[in-house]
Amino acid sequence: MKSEIKSISSVRREATVVIEKDAIQREENTVLQSFVRDVKIPGFRKGKVPTALVKTRYAKELTEQIDKTVASKTFDDIVKENRWEIFSLVKFDVQDTPEGNKELNFIVDLKPTFELLDYKNIEINQPEITVSDEEIAEAIERLRNYHADYQEVKRPIQKGDFVRLQYEGILEGGTKAIDLIPEIPIWAEQKNTWEEAANENAPGIRAITTGILDMEIDGEKDVEMEFPADFEITQLQGKKVAYHVKIFEIREKILPELDGTFFEKLKVKDLDELKTQLAADLKNRKLQALRFEQRENIVQKILDSASFEVPESAVQYEQIHIMHNFVERQIHEGMTAETFANNKDKMFGDSRELAHDRAKVNFILEKIVEKEAITLTDAELNQMIVQEASMLRTTPAQLVEEIKNNHERVQDLRRRAIFGKTIDFILISNLKRSPSPVESPTEDTSSNDSAVNVQ
Repeated sequence: MKSEIKSISSVRREATVVIEKDAIQREENTVLQSFVRDVKIPGFRKGKVPTALVKTRYAKELTEQIDKTVASKTFDDIVKENRWEIFSLVKFDVQDTPEGNKELNFIVDLKPTFELLDYKNIEINQPEITVSDEEIAEAIERLRNYHADYQEVKRPIQKGDFVRLQYEGILEGGTKAIDLIPEIPIWAEQKNTWEEAANENAPGIRAITTGILDMEIDGEKDVEMEFPADFEITQLQGKKVAYHVKIFEIREKILPELDGTFFEKLKVKDLDELKTQLAADLKNRKLQALRFEQRENIVQKILDSASFEVPESAVQYEQIHIMHNFVERQIHEGMTAETFANNKDKMFGDSRELAHDRAKVNFILEKIVEKEAITLTDAELNQMIVQEASMLRTTPAQLVEEIKNNHERVQDLRRRAIFGKTIDFILISNLKRSPSPVESPTEDTSSNDSAVNVQ
């Protein structure tokens, strides 16, 4: 066996190997004998079929099996001889030479080599979590707004009223906005919609929400909106749109009093108990936000910890999974096949940087998993399925049904789950090293059993 190894990059190798015909002949004899032993041909007992007949009848299958066996053995020998840690087989080819030899050519991507960071000695931000009286008061107001009544009134529109209306936008020159952006009608035309008068934080067209003040039922009015040059909708950037508005219904928001009826609805005894539960809920939410920030910080530290070339096939693998997950979620949100087809090349290109960083982090996490012997339980995988189903707006049972025969998809979920567990392991290790007043992340703070939930 003659071999030539080329180093294409620090993580990619090309090997060309020539297997001489004598070795091929020995392999052919071994494969042929296994065929003679196993094939069934009418008129012959098993194992007694003439060799010449087997060679004639199964010529194609014999050649394929010989190539496969030779390739497999040669590949294993080359990998072992060069002590390669293979990430992926990028290309493989077998050719017969005029001399009766076989020439094998394959390209592989290797796992990168690097030194692990001191992942148990990462500085973690651990501020004390507090909840102010002002935050509790704001939470109470959110609850009051959530449980508000809306009473129909026959008076001019005031700030805070909820108004049922219709509008149609016309651009300068007479073009209807709906013809320009039919896929985003909220900025163009609505036949029957609700708007909150003069709410600066509400989504929608500001000229309409402020322009309807003092209007009455059945009233009509034209308002003008000039969109900024950097507006998110390209077709409307720097354009003026005149909206014709007609009012159908006006409802005044009536907030509930902080009384026994309100407390009973919330299943609390009184205002003090409500404040106590809201404080706990707010603290839990802050803790969850802090944990997310800490995990993101760990991922960034991991990303910055080592400089090495990432195999191209690893980047492409991550791009495919990023695109798959994105498209799957968008389809559940209503994205059409046409929209995807028109934008897939750009989306794939835009995902490259994220895919590169994700592949790099995963190589480092994989080493930590191996070093710490971190494993994944069935319960932890099930929790990952629950989370994935929630993001896809489906049920865990439906998701399991979709992926049960998709080995690659299951492996992707398993991989993401164990890497997430590894990041938590790093976080817990560092928090134990530096005690703080913040609750331990080993506690289950993913849900809140309080009867009151801040909206």
